[in-house]
Amino acid sequence: IPIPANIVEAHLLLETAINNCKICCIEKSLVDQVVHCDALQLHYSHLQVKKVESKLADVELCIGQVWMVVRHSGYSPDVGEFCTTPALPSF
Repeated sequence: IPIPANIVEAHLLLETAINNCKICCIEKSLVDQVVHCDALQLHYSHLQVKKVESKLADVELCIGQVWMVVRHSGYSPDVGEFCTTPALPSF
């Protein structure tokens, strides 16, 4: 840091340093907000996963009930012939 030659340079040097500090504070605040936004998105995604897991559990229970009805009816279908796995969506 150069030594100011007069009072005007001293004030300008000090104001520059103060404003650089303010810019750093604003940058930190922005990064904090981005992190907070990412955390909220992660929490939302977690809730979506829980919702889908619940639906999956319901579907698996339903499949089990249908399987029992089919077996009690005297049929024993080979699941491999009738069940196809749908393609997963790509994101």
